[in-house]
Amino acid sequence: MNNKNDGSLKNAILIKVDSKKEDTKTFTELSRLVDTAGYVPVHTIFQRRERPDKTFHLGRGKLEEVKAAIDLYNADLIVFDDDLSGSKLNNLEKYLDIDVFDRQTLILEIFASRAISGEGKLQIELARKKNMLPRILGKGVELSRQGGGGAGGGGARRGGGEQQLEVDRRTLRKEIEELTIKIEKLEEERGQRRSKRQKNRIKTVAIVGYTNAGKSTLMNLLTKAGVLADDKLFATLDPKTRRLWLNENKEIVLTDTVGFISRLPHDLINAFKSTLEEAKHADLLLIVSDASSDAVIDEYDTVCETLTSIGVKEDVNRILVLNKSDKGLNPIIPNAENTVIISAKYAEGINYLKEKISEILFG
Repeated sequence: MNNKNDGSLKNAILIKVDSKKEDTKTFTELSRLVDTAGYVPVHTIFQRRERPDKTFHLGRGKLEEVKAAIDLYNADLIVFDDDLSGSKLNNLEKYLDIDVFDRQTLILEIFASRAISGEGKLQIELARKKNMLPRILGKGVELSRQGGGGAGGGGARRGGGEQQLEVDRRTLRKEIEELTIKIEKLEEERGQRRSKRQKNRIKTVAIVGYTNAGKSTLMNLLTKAGVLADDKLFATLDPKTRRLWLNENKEIVLTDTVGFISRLPHDLINAFKSTLEEAKHADLLLIVSDASSDAVIDEYDTVCETLTSIGVKEDVNRILVLNKSDKGLNPIIPNAENTVIISAKYAEGINYLKEKISEILFG
């Protein structure tokens, strides 16, 4: 990998540490995430280790290789395809003298740039602040080790830097608490709207799926919702809910949810819990998958695992919607009870999908 950069974007070196052997797919998704975040992936470095190094995640020899690569590729950023502790991130930035992201930080950056609604921005801000806290805690541990103990007790020999970190920690925790209260209030309002729909016996359908599978394109085609549909990971974050008339006296409420991805950060799942609740309480799930993807099975499994993690029961009605059939079908596809093949881009198979939705919800 040696992509050219005209100087307007930051160059990123991608790193992964794993006990398994490197293969052609090792950096595929990370490269797309880096590109989506607006950086240029210029080089990859892989280290096979049974256990990551406790201080730097990488071995000392690899660290020197990374240093050389930073100069060679004029890198501005290092991105790990792993989730690192706050102390490891701090140690790496200090040693390499460059910004270091782990997978979670990178995904948070993407989410922060895509959130539009007030609720979406609050959810991202909460997840980012929770992500920042371990870094500050890591710096506190480092300063404590440097300062040593003191005979005065109560932090008598504590330096100004350590005192400031304590203030920063308190401030950050207070901000996290305030954001959590605001989001809980929005979650309550969303729950009230959902209860009203249930009282009125309106059937609800949630569109879920791996990021970039074409959920927003399908939503726009069915409801003319005007959701941004772009060939990027996490093109849209803010859920949209619209009414859809299948035919006379058969109306449903359709919700487009945030796209899933493998190893979606736990803080993000928690932050988006209120919007993901739409999937949890839906009468029917449309699981949209990219039928042309080489990883369609893995992506489908990731979606199902994420649904389970947020409390969606296995007996909820589901339709596997194999999208992007215009690009060709992977010969090996997920095994699902109800499967519909479509091309949302060219509106192929949509009438059959509507019939299937109607059949399941209304008989």
